[in-house]
Amino acid sequence: MKVKFIALITILLLYALASVGCATPVPLTPAPLLVPSVEGEAARATVQPTALTPMPLETPAAPLDLAMRQSVFDEVWEIINTHYLYTDFGGVDWAAVYAEFAPRIAQAPSDEEFYEQIEAMVGRLGDEHSRFLPPQAAQRQDALSSGREEQVGIGATYRDVGDGLILQHVFPGGPAERAGLHERDRIVAINGAFYRMGRLEGDEGSEVRLTVLRPGEASHDIVLTRTRIEGQITPLAQRLPGEIGYLKITTLWVVDMDVQVSRALAQLSAEHALRGLIIDLRSNPGGWRSVMQGILSHFITGDVGAFTSRDGDVPLHIPSSGNPDLRDIPLAVLVDERTASYAEVIAAILQGQAGAVVIGMPTSGNTETIYSYELTGGGRLWVAQEGFALPDGSDLEGLGVQPDVAILEDWTRFSEANDPGIARALRMLSPQAGGN
Repeated sequence: MKVKFIALITILLLYALASVGCATPVPLTPAPLLVPSVEGEAARATVQPTALTPMPLETPAAPLDLAMRQSVFDEVWEIINTHYLYTDFGGVDWAAVYAEFAPRIAQAPSDEEFYEQIEAMVGRLGDEHSRFLPPQAAQRQDALSSGREEQVGIGATYRDVGDGLILQHVFPGGPAERAGLHERDRIVAINGAFYRMGRLEGDEGSEVRLTVLRPGEASHDIVLTRTRIEGQITPLAQRLPGEIGYLKITTLWVVDMDVQVSRALAQLSAEHALRGLIIDLRSNPGGWRSVMQGILSHFITGDVGAFTSRDGDVPLHIPSSGNPDLRDIPLAVLVDERTASYAEVIAAILQGQAGAVVIGMPTSGNTETIYSYELTGGGRLWVAQEGFALPDGSDLEGLGVQPDVAILEDWTRFSEANDPGIARALRMLSPQAGGN
């Protein structure tokens, strides 16, 4: 069996595109970049960064004959059998799973139903990390890996929060920005119907009527004309009273997010030295290991933990300080229950080793590292292969980062000016930093 390895994904945008109705996302943990090593059933991957090249969306895949279906099925089962983090497969009899699904694979009447069976087989692991993606879904990941999204829609990214779609990024020049929409605005209805019954994307030039609820205001309707627009996910950085910096990072899946963060921190520090910094990781689903390391390098160096796997431990080493060097600055980190994977690892490391005060709610506790495998036919398999332990040996999986200061209010229902988490962080940082 020949298996190629690659890791290309932007989870934040995948949530918006995987289903037009924007179903509630299941946080995925980040994957290091993988490249081919040796061939065979026990092929092992080596960790090495590679260039990312977006691919066209939704190229039709060739139909699978029975032999190719069997090959995909065998690849998926054997990769998990060889590389899955837990040798007991979380209590699942993995050999019995093979016997159960083998006849289903042969009997599936269409490729779509075949892929559904593969998804169901991987889902038996029950870890909320490992998963199979059919070819077209894998293509969507590739096309979004740079952090840029091309869409025919309103020009914004969003997240389903149960009672609406909360806007996370509003792209300059798009319909949403021209209509005056902002981050934290909540779309509660589309064309007069419950928001999950409608679509924000559609034909170029078509109109869509949105019912929008802004924190502290009554809902109102607006009509937007869908256009084709490309937007980029970027961090938000600004100065707050008392020379306190504010840095909001909504994802680590953008491959150059650490570079963007470095640039934002340099700009924040250019005019006057910062007296404190608030790092907002709320609802950040995690992302690339290299991005996490780059961000941490501004605040800490050395061995800060270890990745654990069947093959032993690998230290997480931060080799040198980033520019600007902010290792002595007072820090507050904002988190919530949707802060996941490498985002919560950042929070835990800064809390335990850089003196940061963590404010908010306990994080997701979803810190297993998943690796990506390219499969016959164009599908992709993500497999949980590594855990993470802090220097004291503690594991965040299933527990998450526990905040030093709990904030029970739902921050998404407040404007930025009235955000209880930001307000608490300012009150805590200003005395440390000598502010007013």
